[in-house]
Amino acid sequence: MQIDVVGPTELNPHIIECALYADGRCCKIYMSKGDYTALIHDGIFIRDGQTKDSADRVNTTNLFLEKE
Repeated sequence: MQIDVVGPTELNPHIIECALYADGRCCKIYMSKGDYTALIHDGIFIRDGQTKDSADRVNTTNLFLEKE
């Protein structure tokens, strides 16, 4: 599982659009700006969220693998 942050939505800058990748599937998810800020503080996201990368994402998580 991995989450990439696309950025604030156009209609509401307090809602953050993300892409959740799980088992080869990509799904859009949304979170509040407050939750996103808390997750940055907790170290879930690996960048500061200020600059877009080559994939046009402002932040991402590490890849989390489930052990069976």
